Amino acid sequence: MTTIVSIPGIMSDGRTWRSIVGDLKSDKTTVFEADTRRDARIEDMASRTLRETNGALIVLAHSMGTRVAMEMGRQSPDRIGAMVLSNANAEGPAQDEAASRESRIAEVKADVVAYARCWVTKVISAESARDARLVGDIRQMVEDCPLEIHERQNRALIVRPDATVYLPSFEFPVLLMTGAEDHLSTPVVQEAIAELMRDCETVVIEGAGHLLPFEQPRAVSAVVKEFLCRRYF
Repeated sequence: MTTIVSIPGIMSDGRTWRSIVGDLKSDKTTVFEADTRRDARIEDMASRTLRETNGALIVLAHSMGTRVAMEMGRQSPDRIGAMVLSNANAEGPAQDEAASRESRIAEVKADVVAYARCWVTKVISAESARDARLVGDIRQMVEDCPLEIHERQNRALIVRPDATVYLPSFEFPVLLMTGAEDHLSTPVVQEAIAELMRDCETVVIEGAGHLLPFEQPRAVSAVVKEFLCRRYF
């Protein structure tokens, strides 16, 4: 039995992958939603997920969650059957990143509702921004994230490992996906990450930005299904 592990991004939870995982689940798989809210380091989030699961894993990860997934691949490569990384980056923290994240932490503490309203529209596509229900659902998820967890996750990213150092050692198949309008994890960034790995495919999905699993769940589900049927099952 293979476990499908879903890992959300920052300020996110199981809602990120739930509908997509539902499409993938079969009598050959079980499902596990990783908890990235209790640990202060990416490495510890990864080791917790590995401890709380058994056997072979298919990992689906988004944004911050891709950092956790990559670290899982470093810590326990033999358990990873395949990996799907949505809206990923791989480098270590930028020189000015600590100050930027401290500013975000302060903004959320001051007014999380205002922060959610501003943040969501910055990271989704123009098409997604016109979907009031989608925007509202994402804002609600951000507002539901306790302030201490938002702070903990930002601080974990400040000291995240540089995954580019170990990505060349991955031997399992990897699918990299991003939205055509993602300005954080651009298609160019995805190609650069893919070049570091031995067995990696890339897909760019139209009508989406950085929150690809929320913005285009049907397209994501179709792409992931095709990839896993061809490369794993």
